[in-house]
Amino acid sequence: MQTLVRKKFVLYYSPEFAGGERVQLVEGMDFFTEENGFRPHEIAHLFEMKKTHVLSTGPLQVWRVK
Repeated sequence: MQTLVRKKFVLYYSPEFAGGERVQLVEGMDFFTEENGFRPHEIAHLFEMKKTHVLSTGPLQVWRVK
């Protein structure tokens, strides 16, 4: 039986981010929406990300870990 592997990401908010420095683990793509502050081209890039790639958008860095 084949299982669906959900993508996992680590988000690092640098100290310059409005909410301060923190790290967050996100599973799946549901978090990456325009309502959460991501632009359409960033969302498209996240869908295509391979493991270990990093997306930097201002004070936020997104690593794909799975």
